[in-house]
Amino acid sequence: MFETSDLETEYLVKRTGDPSEAEIRKAGQLVAYLDRDNDKPQSLLRLQDDSKRIYRLDPRVDGVISPFSSEISDDGGEILLKIKSGVFSYNGKIYVFKSLPEGKSMKGHLSGSKHIIRLENFPYHKVDDIDRETRERLYRHRGVDVGQLSGFGKLGHKVTIGDELRDIGLQLAAASYLMYSTG
Repeated sequence: MFETSDLETEYLVKRTGDPSEAEIRKAGQLVAYLDRDNDKPQSLLRLQDDSKRIYRLDPRVDGVISPFSSEISDDGGEILLKIKSGVFSYNGKIYVFKSLPEGKSMKGHLSGSKHIIRLENFPYHKVDDIDRETRERLYRHRGVDVGQLSGFGKLGHKVTIGDELRDIGLQLAAASYLMYSTG
């Protein structure tokens, strides 16, 4: 079972204006800002490092807006991460937001922090290959705990992730904040 002490990276997302505006801190240091992209439904994730990279977080996935979904692309328009109904793939593995890890009791699951789990022995490797009905039923499955989400709402959103998601941790923190704060 994945314990909090085993989690490697922690992001704190704090709302600064309307629900799509926030600052993101890692280990207490400001690493990025989220803001709305003019009159478009997408948000911009602006990194505060020397690269000044910008990522676009769009609630439309394959042209359709649905709950707990987001498409994250870089400046060139290349899609880096696609989250459909709280399910995403990374490095050929399937992950689920809001699910319950193996060995964890259902007691307290509805009110406490949510988990990011990795599905083991799952026949699909890309989120696009999973049919809608299967994807919506994945919340009932248990898997390996690889991260936690907590503090949903105006005061702050905390995302703690393990090493295997470190490369996309900032994008996951921004996307999960937007999915929970803007509906």
